[in-house]
Amino acid sequence: MKKIIYSLRLTGLLVLTALVVSSCSDFLETSPSTSVADTDVFNTIAGAQAALNGSYYHMRAYNSGGANRQDDYGIPSIQMISDACGEDVIMWGGWYVYNYNYWGETRGDIYRSSQLWQFLYRLINNVNSILAYTDNCSGSDLEKQYIKGQAHAIRGWAYFTLARLFQQTYIIAKDMPGVPLYLEPTTDQTEGKPRGTLEDTYRQVLADLTAAETMLEGYNRGSRINTFDQSVVQGVLAQVYQVMHNWSKCEEYAKKLLAKYPLTTNEEYLGGFSDETVPSWIWGMRQTEEQNMGDYSPYAMWANGSRKCFSFVGWFSADKFVELFDQDDIRYQFEVWWDIIYASYKFRDKEDCRGSIVFMRTEEMLLTAAEACVYLGKENEAKELLWSLQDMRNAKRTEASGDELLKGIWLERRKEMYGEGHALFDLVRTQQPLLREGNHDAYGGSHQFPARSWRFIFQLPSNELKNNDALVDDIWPAGDQNPYSGVYTP
Repeated sequence: MKKIIYSLRLTGLLVLTALVVSSCSDFLETSPSTSVADTDVFNTIAGAQAALNGSYYHMRAYNSGGANRQDDYGIPSIQMISDACGEDVIMWGGWYVYNYNYWGETRGDIYRSSQLWQFLYRLINNVNSILAYTDNCSGSDLEKQYIKGQAHAIRGWAYFTLARLFQQTYIIAKDMPGVPLYLEPTTDQTEGKPRGTLEDTYRQVLADLTAAETMLEGYNRGSRINTFDQSVVQGVLAQVYQVMHNWSKCEEYAKKLLAKYPLTTNEEYLGGFSDETVPSWIWGMRQTEEQNMGDYSPYAMWANGSRKCFSFVGWFSADKFVELFDQDDIRYQFEVWWDIIYASYKFRDKEDCRGSIVFMRTEEMLLTAAEACVYLGKENEAKELLWSLQDMRNAKRTEASGDELLKGIWLERRKEMYGEGHALFDLVRTQQPLLREGNHDAYGGSHQFPARSWRFIFQLPSNELKNNDALVDDIWPAGDQNPYSGVYTP
């Protein structure tokens, strides 16, 4: 019987990464083992911090799992996958066109599923080691607490991301299969875990994130925008409660961040979305000369002719999406007609082609709070929140009520947040169909899928089902594999 499971093979690679990218490179020289449990990494706080640094690096590193592909850069790749699967962006060339066309990319025997699965589970296994061994380090209790708090945050975010990629949305599928939960470091002899339920998965997500919120009280990350501090944890909690339809908690946590971070000014918005020092950026990724995505950065994908280095010239705005903007809206200035298609200037790289990438900013929290207020029966407050953004962007106010107000908030999310990784997640969360119209047709992306289509949900990797004895290699409900086609009926 095979005990090693596909998702956790080669677990030591993240530890080596941690040591390479940290300042404590002497650990690599003195303890060259590739297994956390067999090294002296966790003898000191510096070693534990090195392992944590490796986890952060893994979240943005090239080829973080799976085959040798250039579209495998952790969080930025997940963002681009999500946007390519939505209604508002047109793909014309480049690897992400396969997501855009829904060309089997959600199938378990296609690369993408394995890429996402391995990236997230290898990350989980690394932070499991941090959580298991950091207490053994010499050093102050407060330093250990902050390291473990960040590890809990990373694990909670990773399981949340797995849940959103590999199952229908929580509110209709909490009793459906979730994802295997691993809470301890694994070895080659670790037995595979069953999927459990989606509710089990979200219970663990909340356990990790609420623990992290408490443990990171007082932690100051400085200028390291890529790291989890208490604010980032609270932002992820707002996202989780939004998916779970726990609207009172969703509103509470979104407003925590609205009290801490300002909105993006129009001048900042028009600046090209490449500067991590913009005060509205809650979480993101700074690209440096040593650590960057090179020619596979998202900036290389947006076709607007502004980049001084290589570009794939493949990402455009759909004409029907551009028509949603009022012409006086400052965001409309980003859209330029190129005879046959609209080029978007929202994302423009820095001079040295090292533009930073935003993962979370204040406007998301404002729109999340507004949505929660609608569900809580506080429509006036929802409108005030929505109008504060629309007035700033010089857009017409949404005057509707009830369901139409809710749709207006979702539409504002699309206009404000496109290109930032929300499209597929919002499509699944709000149980909306994929309706591509207009010049999508010319680029092979006019597919129409109904709400709750299984095509939006990734199948488990085929090798995971073959190697994990706790899983039944058959399509649900006979087995543990997600369907590839059809519609889920709650």
